Amino acid sequence: MVVQFTAGGEVGMLRLVLGALRGRPAQAFAVFALGVLLCAVAAAGPQFAAAAVARAAAADIDAAPGEQRLLTVHRKVPGGGDPGAALAGFRRTTEETLGQQDDRAVLGLTRMLTSIAGSARAVALAYREGACAHLRITGACPGAAGEAVVSAHTANTLGLRAGDPVTLRTDAGLEVQLRVTGTYERADESGGYWDEPMFGPGRIAAGVETLDPMFVGFATFADPHLDEATAVYTAPLPVWLVGGPSAGAAAERLAATQRALRAAGLELVPPGPDLLRAVDADRAAARRGLVAGWVQTLALCWLALAVVGRYTAGDRRLDVALLKLRGAGRWRIARLVIGQHLVPLLAAAPAGVPLGVLGARAIAGAGVLPADARAVAGLTAAAVAGVLAVALVLLALGEAPALRAPVAALLRRVPARGTTRRRATLDVIVLAVAAAALYQARASGLYDIGAAAPALVVLAVAVLLARLLAAGAGRLGRGALRHGRARLALGALRFSRGPGLDRIFVLMAVAVALLGLAAEGVAAGRERRAERVAAELGAGQVLGVRAANATALLAAVRSADPGGRTAMAVTVDRVVTPPVLAVDAERLEAVADWRAQYGPAGAVRPPGPAVEPLPLVRGAALAVTAANGSAHPLRLVLSLRQTGAGGDVSVTFGPLAPGEHRVSAPVHGCEPPPGCRVVGLTLAGAADPGPDGRPVPPPADSSLTVRELRQEAPDAVILDGASLGDQRRWRGAAAGPAMGVGARRGALTLRIPVAADDGVIFDNHAYVVDAGSAVPVVLAGPAPQAWLSGEPALSLLSAAGVRVRVAATPALVPVLGPAGALVDLDAVLRAAPDAGLLGVAQVWIARGTPAAGVDRIVERLAAAGVSVTGSETAAGRLDRLAGGGVALAAGFQLLVAGAGLALAAVAAAAAVGAQQRARLQQWRALRTQGLPAGAPAAAEAGGQAALAGLAAMGGVLVAAIAGPLTGAPDVADDWSWLPPPSALRPSVLGGAGLVAVAVLAAASAIALTAFAKRLREQQEGGR
Repeated sequence: MVVQFTAGGEVGMLRLVLGALRGRPAQAFAVFALGVLLCAVAAAGPQFAAAAVARAAAADIDAAPGEQRLLTVHRKVPGGGDPGAALAGFRRTTEETLGQQDDRAVLGLTRMLTSIAGSARAVALAYREGACAHLRITGACPGAAGEAVVSAHTANTLGLRAGDPVTLRTDAGLEVQLRVTGTYERADESGGYWDEPMFGPGRIAAGVETLDPMFVGFATFADPHLDEATAVYTAPLPVWLVGGPSAGAAAERLAATQRALRAAGLELVPPGPDLLRAVDADRAAARRGLVAGWVQTLALCWLALAVVGRYTAGDRRLDVALLKLRGAGRWRIARLVIGQHLVPLLAAAPAGVPLGVLGARAIAGAGVLPADARAVAGLTAAAVAGVLAVALVLLALGEAPALRAPVAALLRRVPARGTTRRRATLDVIVLAVAAAALYQARASGLYDIGAAAPALVVLAVAVLLARLLAAGAGRLGRGALRHGRARLALGALRFSRGPGLDRIFVLMAVAVALLGLAAEGVAAGRERRAERVAAELGAGQVLGVRAANATALLAAVRSADPGGRTAMAVTVDRVVTPPVLAVDAERLEAVADWRAQYGPAGAVRPPGPAVEPLPLVRGAALAVTAANGSAHPLRLVLSLRQTGAGGDVSVTFGPLAPGEHRVSAPVHGCEPPPGCRVVGLTLAGAADPGPDGRPVPPPADSSLTVRELRQEAPDAVILDGASLGDQRRWRGAAAGPAMGVGARRGALTLRIPVAADDGVIFDNHAYVVDAGSAVPVVLAGPAPQAWLSGEPALSLLSAAGVRVRVAATPALVPVLGPAGALVDLDAVLRAAPDAGLLGVAQVWIARGTPAAGVDRIVERLAAAGVSVTGSETAAGRLDRLAGGGVALAAGFQLLVAGAGLALAAVAAAAAVGAQQRARLQQWRALRTQGLPAGAPAAAEAGGQAALAGLAAMGGVLVAAIAGPLTGAPDVADDWSWLPPPSALRPSVLGGAGLVAVAVLAAASAIALTAFAKRLREQQEGGR
C-alpha cells in the first residue's frame, strides 16, 4: 500500500487511518474481533459479580429456615378505636419507607396476655389476614368482636369446646371476655404462611408455658383493654436487603433501612446472622471465581492482541519508511500507526459490551439489582475503558521497533536476525513466577499469588512444550529435506523458523488448557453438589411430617407403603450426644441413597429379638393378679400404646389393699386392630390423681408383686409368670433414684425403699423391653466419653437410655455426616416402648418415585393421622446449590475460558492472514526453483492443521499436568464431609480438546481460504 500523505489536520489523519484500514481489511477485522472479545470479557466481570451475588442471595434466602425468609416490621398500636384503619395506615407507612409494595405481604395484630383465668399459662391473642383459609376449623371462623378459635391442643388442655366462654387477663389485671367458636389445626405448615414465629405454635420457655395463639377477628382489638397490641407486617425477604456487590455495601443498606424505619416509628426484625453469613460466603466465592477467571482471561486477551500486533506490524514497515522519507515527524507517524488500532478497538466496544453483559447474566441466571444498577454500570464502563487502554498500549509497544528503526532497516525485505537471549530471559521469568505461584498454591505466604497458580503453571508448561516442539520441528524439517519430502519439510521448518509461530502455539495451548480446567471445575462442582445432596438429604425426597410419636409415625408409613420400596419412617435428633438418625432398617437399602462411605446397610438391622415380643392388647378389659406387701393400699397403672395411631392408653387397677388380689379394669382404645403394646407399669399411691391427671407417687416402703396380667373379652394371657419373671424384659429408670424392679420366680416385684432422706423422690416406673438385647448402632466419629467408662446407651426418643452396641464404624452416616449414630427405629421402640418423638420426624421417598406416587403416600399418611409440614427434593436442593457463589463462579470461569479459546482462534487466523505479501513472494521464489505447484497450498494447510492439532493436544496435556500440580479443579466450598474431587476426568478433557480442535480448525480454515485464493491467483498469473 502506498500512503498519500497530503491531507492535513485531524480530518486528514482520520482519512489516512481509514484508508490504511481499507487496504488491510483482514488485519483490521482481527483487531476488531479481538477487541470485541476483550470488551465482552471486561464488561462481564462487574456484571457477573453483581448478578451472581443477587442470584446467590436469592438461593440463600430460599434455603434459609422459614422465619429467616421473611421481612418482618412491627410497631405498637393503641387499644380501642378502629383497628382496621390502624392496620391500613401501618401498611402504608411501612411500604412507603421501604420503597416497595408487595402483594404477598400479610398484616396481623397480636397481644400476649400474661395468664388465662384459672391457670398459669400464657397465650397470644392474634389476628392475621386470611388465617381461616390456612386453618382446618372444626366449628366457625371468628368474625364478630369477642369471638375466638382455639387450637385443638389448647382446647384439650383447658377443657374448652365451641360455645364455651374463656376469660383472659392482661398484665395490668384487666379481663378480656371471649367466646370459643371452634377449634383449629394448621392446614399448610409448609406453605410459608406460618413462618412468622410471632404467630407460631406454643412453647415452654423459662418455665412458663405459652399455648397456641387464639385467633380472633380484628374487631376484637377495638377493646380498649387490649392496649399496646403489636401490628406485624410480613413479606418475603427482598434480595436487595441482603444482597449487593460487597459485604460493606450490603451492611450499610440494611443499617440505612433500619434507621429509616425507626425514624418512622417502626422496628425491623433483622435477617438472621446465619443467612447473612451464607450470603457473605457466596459473595466471597463469586469474587474468587471472578478473580481466577476474569483476570487470567483478560491477560490472555492482551497477550493475543500483542501477538497479533507484532504479526501485523511487519506489513506497516513499508508505510512507516515512506512516511519518514517524506519528512513526517515521529509523533505524526505514531498517530497514523496507532490510529489503525484505535479505530477497530473503539468500534469493538458497542458490540462487545452487550455481549459480555448478556453472557454474565446468562451464567448468573439473574440481573443486577436495581439498587446497584448505576454503580455496576459505572464499574463496567471503567473496566472496559481500562482494558482498552492497556490493549492500545500493548499494540503501540508492538509498533515501537518500527518507529525507532532507520529507513534502511524498514525497507529491508528480510528482517534482521534476532537474538535468543531476550526470549530465554522471558522464559526463565515465566518459569520462576509459575514456580512461586505453585508454591503459594500449596503453602501460605506473605505475598499470596496462589490463586493465579493454575494459569501461570499452564503458561510455563506451554512455553516449555513450545520450545520442545520447535526443536523437534526443526529436526523433522531437516530430515524431511534429506529424504526429499518437500511438503513435510516446508511445514515443519515453517513452525521452527517462522517468526512468532511459537507464540501462537503458546496462546492456543494456554486457551485450550484453561478451557479444560474450567470444564473440569464445572464437572467437579456438579459431582460435589450431587454428593452433598445425597449425603445431607438421604433420599430422593424428604417429607417433613408431624406425628403423635414414633410409634404412630412408623405404623403410618408402613400402612401408606405396604411394599416397603418407596417410603421410610425417619427421625433425626441432633440434640442428643451423639446425634442420632433412626430409620426403618427393613426399608433402608430400598429407599435411601446409600453410599459406600456409610458401610454395610445391613449392619443396623437387629439380628433378632432375644425374647419373644409380648402379645398385643386387643380386648375390652384386663385383669391383674397381684400381692400388696405394704401396710397401705396402692394402685397399679398399666401404660399401653396403640401400635397404629400411637395414642397412649392407661389402665388403673385398685386401690389394692394389703394382701393378694385379682382386679379387673376396662380398656378403652385398644379394640380396633392391630391393638396396643404394653409399655410399662407404674406403682402409685391410693389417692386420686392430681389436677394434671397423673397418679400420685406411692409412699416410702411400698411393695407390689405382679403375678399375672390377663385379657378379658377375648380371653388371653398378656403377662404370664415366664415374662414377668424374666429380668431381660424389665428395666427401671436410667437416672436418678429409681424404684426397685425385681423379676424372679415367675413374678415381678415393684418396691419403693425406705428413704434415708424424706426429700428423696423415687422414679416409680417399670418399663418393658421387647428387644431383650442391646440395639445395634452404626457409629461415625468418636464414641461419647460416657461409653468408654460405662455401658453404651442412647437417650433417643425417651428419657430412659436405650442400651446399644456398636455394629460398624463407617466414615459417614446419612444426614449427620462424620459424627452421628444410625439406629433401627423399630428396635428402639421395642427397647423403649414408652418412646415419644423428640427431634425431627421425616418420611423419606425413594429416588425416582413419580409425583403421583408421592401424592398417594401423602394422602395415606394424612388418613393415618400424620400431616406433612414440608417437602424437599434432591433436584430442588441441587438447583439451590447451583445458585450458590461456588457454582456460579465455576460457570463464569467456563464462559471466559470459552472467550479465551475464541480469541486464540482469532489470533491464529490473524497469523495466517498477516504478512501475506512476503509469504507469497517466498512461495513464488520457491516455485521458480522447481517446487511443485500444489506444494505451497498443501504446506500452508498442513502446517496450520498441525499447529491447531498440536496446540489442542498440547493444551489437554498441559491441563493434565497443571491440574494435579495446583490442585485444580478447586470447588472452593466449605463442605468437608467428603474430600473434594481431585482426579482429572479424561472424558471432560477430551471433550474440551475436541471443541478446541473444531474452533481452531474453523478459524484457520476461514483464513486459509482467502490465502489460498491469493496463491491461486499468483500461480495463474505466473503462467
